[in-house]
Amino acid sequence: MSVYKPAKSRFWQYDFQHKGRRFHGSTGVEGKRDAEAVERRIRIQAAKGELDDASRMTLDVAVSKWWDEKGSTLKGGERLEARLARMIALVGPNTPLSEITTEAVGRAIQKRRGQTLTKSKAKGAKAYLPSNSTVNRDMIDTLRPVLNRARKAWGAKLPVIDWAELRMAEPKPKPKEFAGDELALVLAEVQPHWHDMIHFAARYGCRLSELFFSLDDLDVSAPENARVKLRNRKGGDDHTIPLLPDDAAMLAARLGRARKAEIGTVWFREKASKVRGRPPRVVALTYNGAAIALRRAMERSGLKASKGMRGAHDLRHHSAMQMLRATGNLRVAQKLLGHADIKSTLVYAHAVEADVRAGLAALSRNSPEPTEAESGKDAAEQPAKGKSSGAS
Repeated sequence: MSVYKPAKSRFWQYDFQHKGRRFHGSTGVEGKRDAEAVERRIRIQAAKGELDDASRMTLDVAVSKWWDEKGSTLKGGERLEARLARMIALVGPNTPLSEITTEAVGRAIQKRRGQTLTKSKAKGAKAYLPSNSTVNRDMIDTLRPVLNRARKAWGAKLPVIDWAELRMAEPKPKPKEFAGDELALVLAEVQPHWHDMIHFAARYGCRLSELFFSLDDLDVSAPENARVKLRNRKGGDDHTIPLLPDDAAMLAARLGRARKAEIGTVWFREKASKVRGRPPRVVALTYNGAAIALRRAMERSGLKASKGMRGAHDLRHHSAMQMLRATGNLRVAQKLLGHADIKSTLVYAHAVEADVRAGLAALSRNSPEPTEAESGKDAAEQPAKGKSSGAS
């Protein structure tokens, strides 16, 4: 059997050829014997021609194909592999794609809801049920991209699934923004080589993964018309944002150095050479490094304890809130963030509305109605003024 386990993966992979066609991908299982069973089943399907019709393809084969074509290129590969394995086990690895209906997905979701999880603590493990957000992510957000690709790229004719009906209610996020010198507190807790990236994220609202855009997707040839295209985004669509001249100049300088150093991102740091006399080396910054640096900065600055700020995504919230306050225009904020549906942007409008309510309440407290004594005094003085006016 031709199964193997990559060094950076928990799961075994399969790789074989049938009639000149190559079949390869993740088995979604951690044991070699189970992986060989998966590969054996895929070989049988290939021999029967079942893999030529995408709608007859079983879920485990479809996920393997999706992983090879798309999933392996996405961020957080190991976590995504684990979610795919959970989803396959709950829906059923041998389930043909044509039999995955709204009802079938609903049953799998109910199974996921009932699975007890454990969280390790200093005094022992605590059992708990997964949150609605976790269930949605593990089931809907993991299965839906696979079925979408089967339909759009592989030509499969599949049942229509009511994803909105299946999605469980999640608590609305509470956007946070930096006030006063709070962003400076964060910058003080990270190394200077992170500063440009943090300022950029706080201004343009990019997700952390989107900050690591391709060098070829950055256009700074004309500062007055500079822009960057963000790919591999949540939802799968591309999004282009315009750049201010100062930021375009900063990125143009970084772009030149990145190309010279042959690295794939404009975000880098200089590292002193071990050889005396040689100039510093340019070393690319990484997604994981940025996530860790910002998470620690939120903790050390006290913003996690005081405002619940946890990391990079708070920069996106800050950008959205600032744009909405400056323009009062939801459509502009939607365009900046790249939301396909303006409903996703409305959460920021609700946050601003809450501030307005708080302001009105404070205004009411600071401007009380006149007391009865003051009202009586005003009434007594009014006729006197009128009488005096008439005498003159």
